[in-house]
Amino acid sequence: MKKTDNIIGIAGIVFVFAALIWYSINRVWAVYHWILLIVGLLGIGYFIFVFYKNRDKEISKRSLKYGSNATIQIIVVLAIVAMLAFISTRRHFRWDWTSSHLYSLSDQTKKVLDNLKKDVKVIAFYKSSEERNAKDLLDEYRYRSSHFKYQFIDPDERPEIAKQYGIRRYGTLAVECGPKRELVKKLTESNLTNAIIKVTRNKDKVIYFLTGHGEHSIKDSSPEGYKEAAEAIKKENYIVKELNLARRKSVPDSCTALVIAGPKSNFLPGELDSIKAYLDKGGKVFLMVDPDHQPDVARFAAKYRVKIGNDMVIDVSGVGQLFGAGPGMPLVTSYDHNNPITKDFNIMTFYPLACSVTPMKDKDGFRITELLKTSRNSWAEKDYASGKVKFDEGRDLKGPVSIGVVVQKNHGKKKTVLVIFGDSDFAKNGYFKNQGNSNLFQNTISYLAEEEDLISIRPKEIQDRRLTMTQADVKGLFYLVVIAIPLLVIILGTVIYIRRNR
Repeated sequence: MKKTDNIIGIAGIVFVFAALIWYSINRVWAVYHWILLIVGLLGIGYFIFVFYKNRDKEISKRSLKYGSNATIQIIVVLAIVAMLAFISTRRHFRWDWTSSHLYSLSDQTKKVLDNLKKDVKVIAFYKSSEERNAKDLLDEYRYRSSHFKYQFIDPDERPEIAKQYGIRRYGTLAVECGPKRELVKKLTESNLTNAIIKVTRNKDKVIYFLTGHGEHSIKDSSPEGYKEAAEAIKKENYIVKELNLARRKSVPDSCTALVIAGPKSNFLPGELDSIKAYLDKGGKVFLMVDPDHQPDVARFAAKYRVKIGNDMVIDVSGVGQLFGAGPGMPLVTSYDHNNPITKDFNIMTFYPLACSVTPMKDKDGFRITELLKTSRNSWAEKDYASGKVKFDEGRDLKGPVSIGVVVQKNHGKKKTVLVIFGDSDFAKNGYFKNQGNSNLFQNTISYLAEEEDLISIRPKEIQDRRLTMTQADVKGLFYLVVIAIPLLVIILGTVIYIRRNR
C-alpha cells in the first residue's frame, strides 16, 4: 500500500472529526462543515477501497473474509457513534423525575420562550465560584429558545462592566432586549420570566383601581387593604394607578383593565354609565362585590345578564374548618377548566362572606361562564342578617352555588370582558396569600390584560420526604441489613465452596 494512500486515509479521519468538533464548539452547522465531512468521508472511502484491493493480493480468501468483517463492524460502530454524537448535539432531551418537577420550567415560562421573537441577552454578575446554580436555570432557558443567550461576568475581574450596568451586589442579572434593560436582583424563574416579558413588551399596560365608593385601597397595608395585591401586579410589570371617576368623568384610554374592589356606597350619577361606555368599546373590568352590596351595582351587572344575589353563601361541608374557616367562608375546589383563568387550577380558594353570582336565562348574546362554584353542601342564604341560618327549600339557592362569572361579547375586532366575583375580601391583605387566592387574583388580571403567558407562574417547592421510623422499624432494619443479609451471603458462599471441593 502506498504511503500516499495512508495519508489520504488519515486526513479523511481528521477532516470528519474536525467537522464534528468544530460544530460542537460553535453549535452552528454551516457549509464548510459539510465540505469537511464529505471530503473526509471520501478520503476514508478511498482508503478502504485501496486497502481491500491490495489485501486481496496478499492474504488468503479466508483471512480477507474475517478481516473485512471485523473492519466493517468497526467502521459501522464508529459511524453509529459519530452520528449519535452529531444528532445529540442538535436534538437532545431532558427528564425531570422529581414529583413536583422542581428542575423543570413551568408551562407558562415555556409559552413565553416558545413565543419569543426577539433576541434576549442576560448578563449574570456572579463570582466564578458561585455560578453553578444560576447556570443550571439559565441553561434551561437557553435550551428552550434560540433567542435566549446569557454570559457570566465576575464583577471582581471586570469591574468596568459592573460599573457600566450599575451592579452593586453579586447575583444580579441584567436582562436586555434592544434598548430595554431590566435588573433582576434575585434569580428565580418567576422574576426572570417577568423581566423577559417586560423588556420584550411593546407597550406598558396600566391597571386602574376605582376609588371613591369605599373600595379596598391599594395604599392600605392593613389586613383590610389591597396593597399586597397591587404589589403582586407590579411585580408582573404592570403599572398600577387609582381612578376617581367623579373627577375624571371617563375611563382613560390608557386603561388596560379596571378593577372595582368591593364598593360600599352608591355610585354618583354617570359613573356607571362611564364604566358601561368603556366596556362597550371593548374594555376589561374586574368587579368584586360583597353580600352588603348596593342595588345600583346589581342593576349594572343585570345589563350584562348577570344576577348578583342579595344573599350570603353558607358552606357546611366542614372542609373549611380544617383551615380555621367557618360556614360563612365557603371553600371552592370546583373551577371551569376551559377558561384560561382557572385552566389546570387545582388549588383551593377561600371567600369570606360571599354572595351568589349567577347567569340569567336570557343571555342576550353574551357568553357567560360560571368560573367558581362552591360545594354541594352549601347554599345561598337569603335571611343572613338575622345571624341564624338554615336552608329553606324554595327560598334559598341550593348548592353548588356560582360565586364568580366571566362575561364576554365581541364588538368587531375588540372584545368586552367583565369578570364578576361575589366577594372582594379574598384578595385583601389578610387573605391574599391563603391557598390559591393570590394566584386566582393575578390570573384574572393577566387574563383581562390579554397576557395569558403570565397566568399561574408559581414557585416550585422542595417537598419534605423524610422517612419516619418507629423503634421496631429500626430494629427490624438492623437485623435485616446487618445480620440476615451478610449471614445469607456467608452460608451461600460456604455451600458453593463445599460443593466445588467434593
